[in-house]
Amino acid sequence: MSKLVITAIGALMLGATMPALAQTGKATAPVMADSKGCPPPPLVLPLDHGPRPQTTPYLNRLRKERYEAQVKACKEGAK
Repeated sequence: MSKLVITAIGALMLGATMPALAQTGKATAPVMADSKGCPPPPLVLPLDHGPRPQTTPYLNRLRKERYEAQVKACKEGAK
């Protein structure tokens, strides 16, 4: 009797976890419009102020300029 209960519980647990396991491999990376990366992913700047800054304002300015150049290149490439 206990083997039957253990088997039934195992089957229920496996059935409950299968949908969660099936979703892990899907869409791990964002889909780009083309191989050039146009449009580029949205700009996210690390924190550059406060008690524990992750970067400096200068590096954030460089990241912003690089992003604007990518957007400009995408717009010019689309024309």
